[in-house]
Amino acid sequence: IAHSRGQKTAQQLLYDVFPLHIANTLKAGEKVEPEHHDCVTIYFSDIVGFTNISSSLPPLKVMNLLDRLYLRFDELARAHDLFKVET
Repeated sequence: IAHSRGQKTAQQLLYDVFPLHIANTLKAGEKVEPEHHDCVTIYFSDIVGFTNISSSLPPLKVMNLLDRLYLRFDELARAHDLFKVET
């Protein structure tokens, strides 16, 4: 069961990190060909004052705050057909 759970986690990570078609290609053991995109935007974000905010709230409230924020980012990415990479 642990092996199965580990495989599921590895597969989920693959799909979280790469666009669907690339994850599928990698999963199939095939070579991923480079792609050209005419327009690409890279967006970096930061939560201003996060250290102060997180130090003044209980851990559960910090987790809820981050969860709501990232869920909203995910919704926006899906609505606009964007691929989001988290670092």
